[in-house]
Formats: sequence, C-alpha cells, structure tokens
Amino acid sequence: MSKTLEELRQSSFHQELGRKMCAACVAQQQGVTLSTALKKVPDHVGDLWLIVADFAERTVNEAIESQFASLDVPTASELVM
Repeated sequence: MSKTLEELRQSSFHQELGRKMCAACVAQQQGVTLSTALKKVPDHVGDLWLIVADFAERTVNEAIESQFASLDVPTASELVM
C-alpha cells in the first residue's frame, strides 16, 4: 500500500471509490442496478474496500504513466514535486 490504513480512512476520495467498488460488487452478485446497490452500501466502508480502492488507483496511475512514458511529458509524481 502506498498509504497507511489511517490515511485511507481519512481520505474522502478512497472512501467514495471504495464505496462505489463495493456497490459494484454487490450489484453484480445480487443482480441489481448500481443505484440500488449504492443505497445498500454504508457511507464508510471497511478497510478491505479502502485497500482495494488504493490498489485500483495506483494500478490506473501506473498504467497511464507507462502508456505515456515514451512521450516527453512530466509524470504525475514529477508534477507534484
């Protein structure tokens, strides 16, 4: 993990991403729409979903950076510095 569990718990981005990923799983398993599943998922999800959200965010960022690595543009981590 790139962040500690406490950082993930405090991150509204990771809370919402984890909540939506949990709802997508519930919708798939129960055969309901995503909007129905979102009503069933609590506002604050458990640590597992926060870890899944962090993993998904890191994976997407790495894929984007590797896709554009051949271009002469700064990466997201270089822009932050």
